[in-house]
Amino acid sequence: MVVAVSTQGNQSETLVALAWATAVATIAHLIFFRPKVVLYDEGIVIVNPFLTVTVGWDLVEDIDTKFTMSIQVADKVIYAWAAPAPSRYHSRSIHESDLRGMRIRDREMIRPGESPRSHSGAVTYLARTRLERFQTKNLVGMDSDVEVNSIGIAILLSSVLAALALTYFQF
Repeated sequence: MVVAVSTQGNQSETLVALAWATAVATIAHLIFFRPKVVLYDEGIVIVNPFLTVTVGWDLVEDIDTKFTMSIQVADKVIYAWAAPAPSRYHSRSIHESDLRGMRIRDREMIRPGESPRSHSGAVTYLARTRLERFQTKNLVGMDSDVEVNSIGIAILLSSVLAALALTYFQF
């Protein structure tokens, strides 16, 4: 008895799986590893999955922590994916000793996002400190810029399109 085994199906399935794995890995990298907030004496750089926004402190009007750390520049609000606020119940676990030296205005009504034990609270405190220092020293702000992560978008789109094409048009 002779059994014929075709490797054609295995190769195309492997390529489909590889394309989908590349897409999932790219999404994971963009969401979990790429976001960050970089503070300088002259300004702030917010790196999100698809955009990198550079803003000088002279243009920042407000720093807030509602759902995530955000800055307001003119009429636009820029959110930092790297500094999410904790849940609303986090404020119950904040102790008075956690707030020493934080210069928080109303200690009775602290928002969960301003907690020094959260990512948003820590980066907001540091950003507000840098902004105050910038305003008192009369420094020159850094140039503002918005960069699109074209490489990340291209890899994501090409891997998804390759996976879809390989899935539907098997060779």
